[in-house]
This record gives sequence, C-alpha cells and structure tokens, in this order.
Amino acid sequence: MHHTQTVVLNTKKMWTRFHIECNNCEKVTNLRVQIPEKEKLPISFECPNCSSLLNSELTVDFKKASWDFKVIKGNLINGEFDKGDYFYEFSDTLPTEKPSTTPHKTHMATMRMPPRKLEKLKQVKDQRKFHNDEDWENFQDLNKAYANWNKPLIVKLSKRIIGKTHPSKIFDCKHDLDYQQLYFLVLNFLVYPWIDFENHTQFVEWLNDKVFNEEYINNTDFKTIYLDIVTEEEINKLRSEISLLNIQFSKIKDNLYYAYNKETTSDSFAGTQEFNKIKSFYCDCFEFIGRTSHIIFRLQNLFERGNQNNIPAGTPRNVTDASTFQALNHGNRLDILILSSDPIPKDLYVNSFDNKLRNGINHFKTKVDSNTQIISYYPITRRPDEEYQIKYIDFLNKTLDIYNSVLKIGQLIKTFKVCQVARPRT
Repeated sequence: MHHTQTVVLNTKKMWTRFHIECNNCEKVTNLRVQIPEKEKLPISFECPNCSSLLNSELTVDFKKASWDFKVIKGNLINGEFDKGDYFYEFSDTLPTEKPSTTPHKTHMATMRMPPRKLEKLKQVKDQRKFHNDEDWENFQDLNKAYANWNKPLIVKLSKRIIGKTHPSKIFDCKHDLDYQQLYFLVLNFLVYPWIDFENHTQFVEWLNDKVFNEEYINNTDFKTIYLDIVTEEEINKLRSEISLLNIQFSKIKDNLYYAYNKETTSDSFAGTQEFNKIKSFYCDCFEFIGRTSHIIFRLQNLFERGNQNNIPAGTPRNVTDASTFQALNHGNRLDILILSSDPIPKDLYVNSFDNKLRNGINHFKTKVDSNTQIISYYPITRRPDEEYQIKYIDFLNKTLDIYNSVLKIGQLIKTFKVCQVARPRT
C-alpha cells in the first residue's frame, strides 16, 4: 500500500522530514530531506536496522508551491518531530551525515558548511544543472555524430544544444578542424563543470606551450609519434572510444553530484548510490587511459630525455623502450609513468589510475555497506582475504578524476589531428 502526504511548500524552507516505519523490523527512520530543485526526487535507502529497502518519492509542484510525498515501500507514520529509532539525511546533490541513532543536528547540512564553501558548491551545482535532459540527449547524439565524423549532424546538434543560449559561439564550418572545434566547444559547456577545470586547463597549456611548439613540431622523433604511432586511423579509433565514454558519462552524471574532485572529510554521505553503474564507468575509463598511456610515456621520454625510447632511471629491466612499455599490462605501467619528473602528464594517473581498486571492483570480490558507504574490495588473488577500503564519495571523486584524464587524452588527440593537418607527410 502506498502512503502519501501533501503539504504546502514554504519556499524558504530548504529541508523537511518524515517518519518511515520499516515493513519488516518495524523500526522507524526519521528522514530529513532537502527539497529538490526538480519536480520528482526518488528516495531509496536501506533500513539502518535490517537493511530492507525503504522506497519513496517526493514530487514538487513549483507553480502551486506545494509537494507530495509518497512512500512506496515502508509505512509513512505520524511521529514526533525529533523522535525515531534511526535518523537519516537525504539530498540529491549535497553530501550529508551518515545514518545514526542520534537525533539530527539542529543545523542542516547547508548550515553546517562555511558560507564560502556552500556558495562555491551552489555555483558548481547550478552550472551542472544548467542544461536540461533534452540537451544531454542531444549531446549523446552529437558524440555519435562525432565518432562517425558526420559533419552536417555535428553542426545541427551543436546549434540545437548551445545555439539559443550562446548564438555568438556558433560559426560556419569550412574545414575539418572547424567541425572539431565546434564539437569541443559544446563539450566545454556541458562537461567541464563536472571536472577540475583548472587542472584540465594546466594540461592544455602544457600541450600548447611545451609539446606542440615550433621546437618540437619539426623534431624527427616527434614526427614519428604523430605520423607513425598516433596515425589518422588511430585518431579515429580513439575519437570513437572517447565519444562512447562521453555518452556513458551523460547517463550516470546525476550520481556524481556529490563529487567535487577532492577527498572528503566530514559530511561524506551520498543520498543516491548507484555503485554498479559508477563502477562500470570507472573501469571503462581505466582501460582507456591504460591503453593510451604509451603515448604519454613517449612524450615524457622525448621532452625529458630527448627521445621517445629513452626510458627513465629506475625502469624495470624488461622495459627497454616505448614498445616494451606498451606491451605491459595496464597495472604495471603506473610505476614507470611516475618516474618522470614533470607533474602535469603524470597527473593523468597518480590520483585515480588505481590498479588494485580496478581489479577488486571489476574482477574480484567487492562489498558495499550502504549504511556506512564503505566499499571493501579484495584485489589480490594469492591473498583473497586481504581487504582494502574506500569511502563511496572518495570513489566518486576518483571517477571524476579519471574521466578528466579521458578528456585530457581527447585534447591530446585533437592536437595531434591539428598537427597532422598542418604538417602532412611529405
């Protein structure tokens, strides 16, 4: 049986609460929920006592300034304001405190943050919510068009996504590089509010200033990399793979509202948990930046040691050049990539290219405690009981970071394409 409650919405009140009784253990959860900025907010969590599913939905009517709360699984009861067996905070965008037997704090999560931090989070959240579902559906089609190099459709979809809000950004495309530039313009508007944009910008500046400059563009060894290694065929293949990851991101992005590209301390609980979806995305990004890491390795060798095959000191004996590095499995590459000194190319890997995490969540045993939001994983086959742990929100942050690395490779591929057009093989 569904239980509902309709209340007139006080638009100045950001939080409200309900009492939900578990159908199985009959324990009562005092739920404090942040009123969302969207019409429908699904709220699902496990009973803190018996782990049975408690499922409900909050529907907001912004025109009438009211909301309706419906419990789908569980019983909505009339309880005293600050009473309950368990206390649970829920927000679709803001990290909250973990479930507890202790009554809610007087100050809500929005009031517990320093004003500047809250304002910054609000700005990021507003940027992430700026584009509607239709824009993101068009973005998925745009990535398919980009992967297939369907130039008329790239223009049509780009105009559809940003033409109304940014008409001055739309320009006539006359050459292949114009279509590429238009695609990346749309990518900037939709995706970059989700990642560490300053970190990403540093990588782009490194590419433009240190790598693709006049000194190295005409370097014989560098020409070998962008003509014989990163060929036009390889660029097309990588462009397609990145497009698929962008589509995948657009489908799971709402589960990443809690992630802000850095490790959390207190207030680290996420209302919405979709571990399996996030896990698959993380692993797919891991595989991609692992496969392409030999390109970064070649550039590291060239710009720090003068040749793409001049490997750094401390490299294992079985790795003698870029080709033997490329033959390694992904997990063994990180220890070599970090031997180079320049931090900017290494930054693609050091924070999120976690082989133990990837092995544990992708191949071996993983446990997720929904009430503590601790992910336990066991990545070593010869020691199957050796446990590693990571907080769910920290895993979300790693996921955003590794996606940023995918986008950096996209920038690298874009620049290689420009280089090929500007300096074709003679």
